[in-house]
Amino acid sequence: MNISRKERDDQRRRDEILDAALSIFAAQGFHGATMAQISQEAQYPLGTIYKYFSSKKQIYHDLVMERVHQLGQILLSISSRQDFTAHEKLKESLFAKTKFYKSNSDFIRIYISERSNIDAVMMPKLNEKVNRMHDKMITLFERIFEQGLQNGEFKPYPPKEMATLFTELAHSVAWSSLFQNGNAENNNDVNYLEVNDVLNKRLNMIFEMFMNGVSK
Repeated sequence: MNISRKERDDQRRRDEILDAALSIFAAQGFHGATMAQISQEAQYPLGTIYKYFSSKKQIYHDLVMERVHQLGQILLSISSRQDFTAHEKLKESLFAKTKFYKSNSDFIRIYISERSNIDAVMMPKLNEKVNRMHDKMITLFERIFEQGLQNGEFKPYPPKEMATLFTELAHSVAWSSLFQNGNAENNNDVNYLEVNDVLNKRLNMIFEMFMNGVSK
């Protein structure tokens, strides 16, 4: 679908404001951040900020939902691959989730640290939306495990239980990857390719340990 130049400009400004807000949230925390700081970081006047977002809470809400949907689309695309076995889909999902966490590390750190204070208390509707997306993710993995059962790849464990376990494992592994070797991308003393190689070996090891428990 073609969009107008104005719509493209609006989307660009909105994305720039969200990026600026993420920087401020990372530096100040959600509660310490102000709309004035976001305005200064984005280099847009406050009036422009309020044109796209009614409040700091809406900025945070939209920031969270955009990232959640992005990850959901990545995993959905993997699960839809007709040329992948269930084993391959799960492995690709683990690597993709870890890559997403690392490429969105500022957002992930903010969200994990702030969720109990913001989502559940200040923004219960956002919390409900994220929980629904989490349930959809489990359902997505459940279907992958069902595929594996039908094709004789997995032991006859309940697919939903395996999916729930894998979802939690993938989150834990992806989250812990943010603290491996510090921030290697910005550390001149660390060979980033070597760090990536170490991470890949670690992911392969963890994945195979999990699969040894569920594979036939």
